[in-house]
Amino acid sequence: MSRTVIAAVVALVITALTAIAFFVTTTSFDDKVRKDAESQLRRAYQVVQQLAQLEAIDVANKAERLAADKGFVTALKTESKTERDNQARLGFTKFTSNEKEGDVKPDIIALVDAQGLIVAMNDVSSVVPKQWKKEGDKPGDTIIPALNVVLGNRVIISDIFSFQDRMMKIGVAPVIDADAPVPANDPDGVVIIGAIVVAYAQTAQQAQHDKLLLGTEIAYYDAQKVVATSFTRGPSTEEDTSKSKQLTDIVKSGKVPQSGTQQKVQIDGTNYYAAAVSMPRSTTNSKRMPKDYPAITGGAMVLAPIADSGNTAGTIKLFIILLGAGALAMSILGMYLSHRRLVAQVDQIELGVTDIINGNVDRTFRPVGLELDGLANGLNVMLARLLGRPEPGEEEFDEEGNPIIPGRVEFEEGEEKPQTDPDLAALAQESEPDYYKRVFTEYVAARKAVGSPDDVSFENFIAKLKVNEGKLKAQYQCRAVRFRVVTKDNKVSLKPVPIFA
Repeated sequence: MSRTVIAAVVALVITALTAIAFFVTTTSFDDKVRKDAESQLRRAYQVVQQLAQLEAIDVANKAERLAADKGFVTALKTESKTERDNQARLGFTKFTSNEKEGDVKPDIIALVDAQGLIVAMNDVSSVVPKQWKKEGDKPGDTIIPALNVVLGNRVIISDIFSFQDRMMKIGVAPVIDADAPVPANDPDGVVIIGAIVVAYAQTAQQAQHDKLLLGTEIAYYDAQKVVATSFTRGPSTEEDTSKSKQLTDIVKSGKVPQSGTQQKVQIDGTNYYAAAVSMPRSTTNSKRMPKDYPAITGGAMVLAPIADSGNTAGTIKLFIILLGAGALAMSILGMYLSHRRLVAQVDQIELGVTDIINGNVDRTFRPVGLELDGLANGLNVMLARLLGRPEPGEEEFDEEGNPIIPGRVEFEEGEEKPQTDPDLAALAQESEPDYYKRVFTEYVAARKAVGSPDDVSFENFIAKLKVNEGKLKAQYQCRAVRFRVVTKDNKVSLKPVPIFA
């Protein structure tokens, strides 16, 4: 198997393991995030139901306590405007200064007479009596359905009312004149001379406060229009109105009904689980509610983001990716070091073997590294025994530290277009045993003649001839190669003579 294939297989395995770990982690955390969001939504839904009911009871109780103040009876019965204003202002002040009424003050506290005309309002110096009256002079016919019912019946109502593009949580209670004679046919046995209206506006600030209690986002809507949300622009407390428009579209589509069923919605690219709850309406006597009383159109939508708030999953995913990348880098580095230490040693052995195949039978294998030194030494022993030269450890060395190899035979390089040898025919006809004996004898004699005799053995000499013959036959594409002993410049060598026929 090639080094490239090994590297590819290792990289593929590491990549596959990283991908599997990433997928398993992603799936596991995604499931956990979804379950956490569902659980968070259920808790918030239950809390907002209870919270809305408690707020409805609270605003009704406040209206009832205000209506029981005798100063408001005096204000409604007096003819003096100054006295009426003073009595109403005194009643409002006593209520708002009472710590038991809480830190959040009502946005509207109004005293209304039996005709539905505003007599006085808290913190309003000059009121518009007909501000809540419908067109016409019909008594008790106002734009507030709960007020219309209270002015004619002994009943206290808590309801939702839209006023000036704001959703108001209102409580309405009758002001009763205990000293007035009661008509015989009056079913309640009291005389109602007016009513108290207490109202709280559902604002973005209140929605943000509710968000802290619920742990989820919340949006309030009435008549299919979102009027306040807990969504803010960045870290500020300013309401994000763009999300309000998207939520209004969701409410109008009916995708999130007030049945409390969980639905998945998307706002600005973020997925949420959403559920809607109808705003409660309470009354002390449901039998006095007319059949044509308007249906409840107000509601609250809680939204739990399907996201990892602490980004734990993202951190672990990043860790897995970095771990996989690190493992891949380590494997590549390990393979590189292995290439330098082991594969490079193999390459040197291969180079030596190739050199011997090409005719350099005097080649010896030097130490290449701890892992393959044994192989290199074994090859040297094998060559020494085949060629009859000293085995490793028995050889002599020259001044430069190179081993002195006895019986070295010098060969001339083969020419690309060798000249025709005059004795070619004789060389071609000579038998191989006679040829080898003759060439060996001529070579030994020539070496002695130039003063450099050598103790090369016949077997070693013939082995070298055959190795070079094989290489040159492939080079010349000839039938055979014979050698002629040549002496030039006091050096003896063997010159190849290719035989083609």
